[in-house]
Amino acid sequence: MRAGSNPAILIVDDTKTNVDVLVQTLKNDYKIGVSLNGRDAIRFARTNKPDLILLDIVMPKMDGFQVCKKLKSDPETRDIPIIFITAMDKPDQKKKCLKCGGADYITKPFVTSEIKKKIKKHI
Repeated sequence: MRAGSNPAILIVDDTKTNVDVLVQTLKNDYKIGVSLNGRDAIRFARTNKPDLILLDIVMPKMDGFQVCKKLKSDPETRDIPIIFITAMDKPDQKKKCLKCGGADYITKPFVTSEIKKKIKKHI
């Protein structure tokens, strides 16, 4: 997915408002891809190989944990860092994110500086 010098990020969230906020926050520094559900995210990641994935947990049909497990079990996508984004702010959720292969965890509502800092850390 690399075009030019900007790293590529795949944003996966079923809520358009969240996607819009993330795109506006990151569009000047990164090449952005968007998926509104888990199945499309897996296809996109396999085809485009983003440098990082921002992945919502709560989505219909396939949640973020299921998406992460599928991506981490695939040799083509297992090395892509995944940062979970969620409104759930419980310690057991963070542990579950990291245990299933996530590199980090960001809670909603988003803090722009935190998002940028964590992305730079993992790219």
